[in-house]
Amino acid sequence: MSADSKQHRVSLGAVFPARAPVEGLPDFARRVEAAGLDELWVVEDCFLAGGLTMAATALALTERLAVGIGLLPAMMRNPALAAMEIGTLARLHPGRLTVAIGHGVPSWMAQIGAAPRRRMAALGEVVAAVRALLRGETVTMDGGAVHLDAVALEHPPAVVPSVVIGTTGPRGLALAGERADGFLVPEGSGPGFVEWASGQAASPAPPARRIAYVWARVEEDAGAAREALEPALRQWLDLGLYPEAYRHAGVEDPAGPVDLARLADDLAVHGDPAACAAGARRFAAAGATSVVFVPVGEDPVGQVERLGAALVPTPGGAAT
Repeated sequence: MSADSKQHRVSLGAVFPARAPVEGLPDFARRVEAAGLDELWVVEDCFLAGGLTMAATALALTERLAVGIGLLPAMMRNPALAAMEIGTLARLHPGRLTVAIGHGVPSWMAQIGAAPRRRMAALGEVVAAVRALLRGETVTMDGGAVHLDAVALEHPPAVVPSVVIGTTGPRGLALAGERADGFLVPEGSGPGFVEWASGQAASPAPPARRIAYVWARVEEDAGAAREALEPALRQWLDLGLYPEAYRHAGVEDPAGPVDLARLADDLAVHGDPAACAAGARRFAAAGATSVVFVPVGEDPVGQVERLGAALVPTPGGAAT
């Protein structure tokens, strides 16, 4: 997808499903690249698969594909170790890595003894330390969560990877504008939310990276596409974790009655190829610099390939 109405190039990507067997990642990564998409994102959820290991595998098995990790919980790793691992990948695959850092799910962080007393302060310290180390700086920090004494990477990457913050709240988005290269918002963040998030992170201008995960389902029958999206929408509502996203989606009570068809139309890219192309353009027009599809339903690889065919320009021509 080329320049949109807000005059920025939009990168298209796909997420390797978080609960898919990790043995399928090599084939998925190769087929995302063959489909012509720009980015592959991997998910680090407790206690499934390691984000850095998955990213290393995907980078090694592809040639041009950019790989993102969305996201690394801030307190799961010492920031010096995180910078070492991220820096190593960035040196081996310059210009192809993006890392999102976030709070992590509170119950999981408590479960592993990694829940900070002040979540926002800890996130800011970790992001600041990791980014400074990747830039080759010597870091001394005695904060509430990060304690480093004259730490520096021996061989920082020549091409410094983007580090963004994964968040949905106004404080986290403001922090993304102040301390990071941008933000990553999860599935359920519709175009209105993306536009709002860009404003929250603007300091004074919107950040360079504005990445949106977007549910996607390609079906000639729009009703079948909406039906395939329903389980993901119900789970998103049941989690109750995204008050700002619910508000922007017009959901007053996520536990109450909700029009799932309307939510599918607002929050997801779905339907036939032309409808999917139009849906992706809505997110681009709202300010997303990366639209990263989360395939739902059966055959995620086939869905990614259909999205590529619908959205990626062909040599000498244009996508649907």
